[in-house]
Amino acid sequence: MNTIQFCQNNLTDELENLIDKIESEFTNVETSIEPCLGHCSDCASEYIALANDELITGDTTHVLFERIKNHIGEKNVAF
Repeated sequence: MNTIQFCQNNLTDELENLIDKIESEFTNVETSIEPCLGHCSDCASEYIALANDELITGDTTHVLFERIKNHIGEKNVAF
């Protein structure tokens, strides 16, 4: 099971849409929104997520999605 965590302090409408997209397009993925991920300087300047405990960042939610997809492996994408 892949885990993807998002920071509540980084949450925007765009990021909520990204979470919905991840939950609908990936199998074997558990998402959660945490109070703080402990990466405050990154969180303040761009979108962040922890994918399987590794920090993933992106200037946009699209970039973040692509980087998450590459990290967890496209083999888990639902077709």
